[in-house]
Amino acid sequence: MAKTTEKNQEPVANQQIDTRIAAVRDLIFGENIQQYNSEFEDVYNRIKSLEEASQKSLADSVASIESKLADLESLVDHKFQDLNDDLDKKLADIDDEKADRRKLGKALEKIALMLQE
Repeated sequence: MAKTTEKNQEPVANQQIDTRIAAVRDLIFGENIQQYNSEFEDVYNRIKSLEEASQKSLADSVASIESKLADLESLVDHKFQDLNDDLDKKLADIDDEKADRRKLGKALEKIALMLQE
């Protein structure tokens, strides 16, 4: 039982010493610690405001990039459609030219038949 009483007294003694050390520390460094705490609080506030500004800037940049990508996609779709229309027109012209060759061939056949008669 004597050992149990000694163990209980040790934490109480340590607490008293810790309290005394804290009191001495506050007397010696109290003003400096308050100044440091104030400066740290200012720094934390600046960091927080910079972080919020960075997040806002990042969100604005993402929105801008998404808008530009949508514009680019629209432009590419428009150009693709123009090229597709141009290709269709060229194919139609080629078909017309082939039809003209066929007509020319038939006309030449008729001339050849006339010459044979």
